[in-house]
Order: sequence, then structure tokens, then C-alpha cells
Amino acid sequence: MKKLAPSLIAIAVTLSLYNNSSYAIDLPKAAISNNPQCLIGVPRFDRPLVNGDINSLPVNAEADQLEVFYPNIAVYKGDVLIEQGNRTVQADKVTIDTQDNNNRAVTLEGDITYQDNLIQLKGDNASMNLNNNDANMSPSQYQLVNRLGRGNADQMKLEKNRYVILKNGSYTSCPVNDSTWNIKGTTVIHDNEEQLLEVWNAVFSIGKVPVLYSPYLQLPTGDKRRSGLLMPNLGYDSIDGIDFSMPIYWNIAPNYDATFTPRALQNRGVQLQTEFRYLNELGLGTLAFDWLQHDSKYNEDRSNHVNGNNYDDNNHRWLFHWKNEELINYNWRFYADTTRVSDNQYLTNLNSKYASQTAGYLTQFYKIAYNDENWDITLGYRHFQPFHSELKNSLYQTEPQLDMSYYNNDLGPFKFRTFSQISHFLTSGEDKPKAWRAHVEPTLNYTLTNSWSSLITEAGFMATHYNQDRIDKDIYKDLDKTVNRFLPKFSIDGKVIFERDISFIDGYTQTLEPRVKYIYIPYRNQSNIGAYDSTILQSDYIGLFRDQPYSGLDRIASTNKISTGVTTRFYDNNKVEKFNLSIGQITYFTKSKTSEHNNDLDENSDTGSITWASDNFWRISDDIIFRSGVQYDTRIDTISLANTIFEYRPSGDKLMQLSYRYANRNYIDVVDKNPSYRGYKQNISQAGIMTAWPLSQTVSAVGSYYYDVKLKQTADSFVGLHYSDCCWGMTVQYGRKLTDWDNISRKSKYENKLSINFELQGLGNNRDTKAKMLNFGKLPYTTTFE
Repeated sequence: MKKLAPSLIAIAVTLSLYNNSSYAIDLPKAAISNNPQCLIGVPRFDRPLVNGDINSLPVNAEADQLEVFYPNIAVYKGDVLIEQGNRTVQADKVTIDTQDNNNRAVTLEGDITYQDNLIQLKGDNASMNLNNNDANMSPSQYQLVNRLGRGNADQMKLEKNRYVILKNGSYTSCPVNDSTWNIKGTTVIHDNEEQLLEVWNAVFSIGKVPVLYSPYLQLPTGDKRRSGLLMPNLGYDSIDGIDFSMPIYWNIAPNYDATFTPRALQNRGVQLQTEFRYLNELGLGTLAFDWLQHDSKYNEDRSNHVNGNNYDDNNHRWLFHWKNEELINYNWRFYADTTRVSDNQYLTNLNSKYASQTAGYLTQFYKIAYNDENWDITLGYRHFQPFHSELKNSLYQTEPQLDMSYYNNDLGPFKFRTFSQISHFLTSGEDKPKAWRAHVEPTLNYTLTNSWSSLITEAGFMATHYNQDRIDKDIYKDLDKTVNRFLPKFSIDGKVIFERDISFIDGYTQTLEPRVKYIYIPYRNQSNIGAYDSTILQSDYIGLFRDQPYSGLDRIASTNKISTGVTTRFYDNNKVEKFNLSIGQITYFTKSKTSEHNNDLDENSDTGSITWASDNFWRISDDIIFRSGVQYDTRIDTISLANTIFEYRPSGDKLMQLSYRYANRNYIDVVDKNPSYRGYKQNISQAGIMTAWPLSQTVSAVGSYYYDVKLKQTADSFVGLHYSDCCWGMTVQYGRKLTDWDNISRKSKYENKLSINFELQGLGNNRDTKAKMLNFGKLPYTTTFE
């Protein structure tokens, strides 16, 4: 390892020369484009661009002295300036010979400067063909116009106003008077149109020290997509050892591309990651496949029963991902989002940008849909790949599910809609029932509305038919093979908006928005129906006004309740919302239940005010935003859920986010009734901080730290430093990644990870390094307020 690590670091620096990070999807602009200091001394082209055949335009010349040898030769001397279209030439002496109309020649001598909209050339002696703009100059220096890229050569040729050909030439994208790195070659060709540099017999040097020889190099000098090598990645962690990957990009067509990434993991083996992306008239999608032939570390862990017995009997490790969004025609569309892996430990060991192990399972989902003015029809298939045996035996998948909705708004003041669904529920658990379910739900709506109020009245019914398998187990003894359930429903929802100018805050308007909603659904015993897709939903402020506390259709709680709430908002003169506060409650007139054997939080709390919820948003300034939410449940006489986020973002490269979340264990028990997890259920209480901040003009730092207050331990943390000047950059990141939970010690298991990346500025667009750094940890940054 001691010999291998320096070698890979050297390779990473070297291969960054091949960086072609121009992808099919537009990437953020490189840092140098936002730093005018990098372009000091770089020639600019600020005149209007002349298009068309420049060679046919007239030539304007100025000089201190002119000699004419009639009829074809003119000699300009002293501060000569010649202009034609986009190009200008300055020299001490210029001789123009037009004897041959097919080869109008110009000879330049002494302190020569040639510039057009693409390049600037400087030298002592030069010749130029005015018919095709080909030029020769020696010795010479060149500098790209309006962007970094410069060098020198013993001899330089300019052909077709596109190619710059250097003999014994050099190239660097460092700013003027900075030669941190450069590339020299016996022949160097710069293609201005393709934004490409080709070097033969190339020697890459850092300062004056040569570190690499290559018979051929190809480097991008702009943002144009092209096939080639992307930026390599080098990392290290405490389990896998050195982790090195080298992406290879294939620009197949304007709407197709592919990336192949060989990845070497010191303690595991060699993995090949592939990604194919497409965009056509039907839709867009991504197809990915990763393969690891032999994972020595995984086989060793399986033999030693690390993390228990949660291992699959597989010899190869792989990941498959396909995401597709396709518009077949005006009415039909197809959607797919599927990810599968070879084994339960794959995402924990190898990671993937397509999925996360935190969900506990992967989803394979396909649907085909039809819609028109009156119909929405969707046929879907949903399958799960769970990572734990408990989930494997409890998760139900719908194979298939048909959803149909019909809308008719041409009934005078009424609106009619019907939702219907047919579902087939399957599970991998051999001792769990399977079922077919058919549901229909017609609703008649009458709405009164104006600019300051609304009143919505709805009435309908829900009819459901079940056909369930009989299971010979006590826990399912109440299930009936056939069940028919019929439930009427009625709701009325009213809202009023009051508005006033605030006398004590000049220029602000306040609204007061009370809302009342009454819902009635009678009780039906549902203990003879299995719970296939129903879970309790979160009761935040918006959730107070839901018709049902459950997702899915298997549990429809009896409801005789009134939800009341009020929201106040503050707007400035520009109608920008600066502050809002909402608070509400649910009051039950009769106890809500779904069967004779409900597992309520408190059997004595049948009616009255049960749930309180509050949400708050405060834009303290353009840079500081605060948001919070609290839910209080009178049945446990304490807060059930709470969260708060404070974000300070004074500019695009400065961020600080503080967050906290809380969930009461009794509330968790009601939401998640899976008995396999009850042994270690507890209150969730976690606080975290995430920040990205420039320490200087060239150094930025990012980091995050999440702490579990209940367990008194770190949940996740990482820190990163990024150095970037106008010439080169480097990123170093270290993180402590949460990988598993030990049921015996009741402590988390961690993996330490170190990552190092290098980049050379000016060679194409580099990806947004700070954005990547924020995604380094287990909990990626996503702003809550945009």
C-alpha cells in the first residue's frame, strides 16, 4: 500500500490533463469565468463580430510611411496597423504583394501582433496569405482571446482561420505571468472551432519539472462535448483502502452519450461502472450497469459473518438502473424507474448515485398512462427489493395496479369525478396473505369562490371489494376470503381571507386566513381486511385538513371531526411573503376507529381536541430564512413531531444551515407497527449543521455534523477543503459515514472515508466542486427554501 498510494496520486494528477468534463447536460461554468482577476492580461475582442466571407472585405491600412511599387506592391513602415473584418495586424514593416491574385502575400517584420476574435499571435517575422488567411510566424507567442490558453513555439502556422499549428510549442491555461504547469510537444495543434488541443510527444511539467511523457495528448480548451477521459477520482477509506476511478466519456451523438468508469478498490477488486443517456423525440432516460467480478472483502465478511447473516449467496456483484420518461404521443406516456442490486450489502459497501441504502429497499416501478380531457388512466407495476428479512416478509408490492379517474365539469355548478382502482397485492412472505382489491369512489363537488373566500362542499361514497387468500395462522384468523365495504362520505371546507395594511410596519400588508373543515365518514369494522398499503400519515398543519389519517385504501377511519386553523401572512410592497404562521387543531365529536381492536395511543381519549399543529416561515432578511413545524398529540400529552431549519446564505458560495428534528417514540410505534423493530425504538432527537464558506479568495471549506442527542453519538460528519486559483485546483475531503446498526451493543457502525481530487483550470468546464463536496456526506445538501 505504501508503494501504491503515491503512484495513484501521481496518476490522478497526470490523468487530470485528459479532463473532458463537458457532458450532454449543461454543467456549471468554471470558477475562472466568474473571476475577472484570472483574465487580467488576456486579450479581448469587444468589437461587433463580422460574419460571412471576411476575405472579400476591404483592407484598411495605416502607417507612418508608405511606398508603392505600381501596380502590385505596397510597403508600409512605422507603426503599421492593418484591419480587415475581425482581424487586425500591427508590425514595424508590412509588405503587400498582389501580383498573383490566387496568392496575395503579406510579409511582416519586427514586433508583430496579429489578433482576431479567436486568437492573438506575436512574433518577429511572419508571412500571410490574404486569400485564405493562412499565416506563418517565427519565433512566436500566442494567447486565446477572451479565455485562458497561451503558449509559444519556434514556428507557428495559422490555417483556415481555425488551426494553430506549433512546432516545438507549448500550452498552458494558467493566467499571464503564471507558469505553474505547461505542456510542451514537438507538434501542437489547436483547433479553435472544435475547442481542442492535440499534442504529439507531449511532456507535462509542473513548474520546470517534467512529470509525464506521452506520445499523444488530446485536451479540451472550451465547453464543447467530446469523447475522452474525464477527471479521475482518488479516495481512501478505512474498509476499502485506496479507491481510484477513471471515467471515460463517449460522445455518441448530440442526443446520446455514454460513460465507462473502471474503478479499482484496493481491498475488493476492479469494478466497471457504465452509464448510457439518451434524449429523443419520445423521451429521455438513463441506463446504468455496474459489475464487480470478484469482491475479496465481501467474501471475507460473509465467511466471518460480519454484520450477522445478512448476506446473499452470490459470486458476482452488480447494479442495474433504468429511468425513463417517454411521451409516446399526445395522450400516451411511459415511465420506468427501476434499480436492482446483486445483494443486500451492495449499497453499503460500494455506494451508488442511483440509490441509497437508507430506505431499506429498492423499487422497480413501471407505468403506462393515458390522459385526455375527461380521463386519467394508469397501469403500473411496483416491486420491491428489501435489504432485510423483516422487510422482505412484510412489504407488499402491486403487480399490477390499474388507476382510473373520470372528470366531468359540465354539470352546471357541480363537478363530478370518479376514482377507481384495481390492485393485486403480493409479498415474498410465505406466511402472509395475498389479495385482489377493487375500489370505486365517485364524488360530487359544489364550490363557491371569490377573491377573498371559498366554500367547497363534497359528497360521495367509497365502495371496495376484497378477495383475500386464507392463511392458517392465528394472526390472520379474522380475515375473510371475500369482503365488501361501503362507506359514504361528506365534507364542507370554508376559508376566508382578511387583509389590512399594517400601521406599525410601513409598507407591509397582513392577511388573516381562518379555515374550517368538517368531515363525516361512518364506522365500518375492517378487522377482516388485511393492511396491504395503509400507513398513518404525518399530522402537520396541512395534514389537519386531510380527509383520512391513512395512506392507501385498506384502512378508512371513521371520521366525525372538525378541523380548524388560522394562518397569518406578512407581505412587503413587492408582494414578497416575509412571514407566515399557521396553527390549527382537530376536534373529534366521536372516536375515530377502523375496527373493534384499535391500537390507539390512549384508549381514554375518545373525543375532543386530539391533535394540534403549527407551521412557521420567516424570511428574516434576503440572506436569512427560518422554518419550523410542531405537532402536539393530547393522547400522549406531549410533542409528537418537531422540526426546525435555520439557513443563512449571503451569496452563492456562502451557506450555513442549522437543523433539528424530533419524533416521539410512542408516535413512532403507532406509525410503524412492525414488531421486529420494537426492541430498540426510542425518541428521535437529532441536531445538525452544514456549512460552505470561502476562507480566502482561493480556499473554501465545507462540512457537516449531525449529532444524535438521544444516543449521545455522532450520526454523520464530514469536512472538506477546496483550493482553486486561476491555474489549478485540489479538493480534500474526510468523512465518517454511518453504515449499519449493532443490535447487541445498540450502537452505530461507521466507515471512515478520505477523498482527494485534482483539476486543471481552463481545460473545459469542471463540475461544480462545492456542490459535489456538499453531497459528500450521507445527508446531501438540499436547500429547503428554493
